[in-house]
Amino acid sequence: MFTAQEKRQAWIEATRPRTLPLAAAGSVVAAAIAASMGVFRWPVFILMFITSILLQIIANFADDYGDLKSGLDDETRVGPKRGLQRGVITFDQMKRALIGTCVLAFITGVALILVAFSDGPETTGSAIVSIIIFILLGAAAIAAAILYTMGSHPYGYIGLGDIVSFIFFGLVAVIGGTFLYAHELVGASIVGGIALGLPVMAVMNVNNMRDAKADAAKGKRTIANMLGDPKMRIYETILLAASAVLFVVTAALCGMKNPVSYILLILSYSMWLMVLVKMWKIPNPENFDKLMQPTSLGSVIVSLVFLATIAFIG
Repeated sequence: MFTAQEKRQAWIEATRPRTLPLAAAGSVVAAAIAASMGVFRWPVFILMFITSILLQIIANFADDYGDLKSGLDDETRVGPKRGLQRGVITFDQMKRALIGTCVLAFITGVALILVAFSDGPETTGSAIVSIIIFILLGAAAIAAAILYTMGSHPYGYIGLGDIVSFIFFGLVAVIGGTFLYAHELVGASIVGGIALGLPVMAVMNVNNMRDAKADAAKGKRTIANMLGDPKMRIYETILLAASAVLFVVTAALCGMKNPVSYILLILSYSMWLMVLVKMWKIPNPENFDKLMQPTSLGSVIVSLVFLATIAFIG
């Protein structure tokens, strides 16, 4: 029997709190671009923020469920044992939590879409089309979060996890998020979506580098174990370096002119630099778990500095 405290802790761990800030970073970058255009709205931001967090929790729950069902989370797993793996959480409980979180994400997502298009300049017909498209995108995002490691053909086991995360937590989050504010496609949001999507891939790659050997032995294909060492480290370096460049480009497209803003933005890359230096010094990728949090936190810091410099300095 497990105590109430142990059960609460297991559920907190299952949400993987350290992954949630990065999931919400798309809301921050979209808000920054919207602020540069003078179309930022708090209700849109709050609902977008909540929905993005719920989508990440869905992905985390599904990952726990799928990995244990498929046999990937066994005694050979490198990372810490999860609550489902320890038996603190049952499969039925996790399934119910997944369904409940999906319902919440759908509700907040629909509310976000309706609020975003409630006072736009579109005609009734074009607004309805936009609402339908975004509802379909929201449903696709929920499906992508679930099918990462669940279903008969989980895409996370065939090397597509990085790409799908790049699409939904980078491109869709920023391009779609900016559209919900501005009701138009903005060039800065395309570049910004790529800029954010790359460190999202980098966070996943750190995790996959850690598990590269174990995953390969169990038939799970990831970009990390397909590249091997040291190519997977080079891939990580390219992702973060390219993101750093593209955030500067996005800032320029948003009309940032103050040199101080650019200096602050470049200084915000320091945690990424620290991660890369440590990554190249650690001989065994199985010890990369300590790099996950700073990689994710560094991405959040960059996003927040990007917002702050655009909103308050320019």
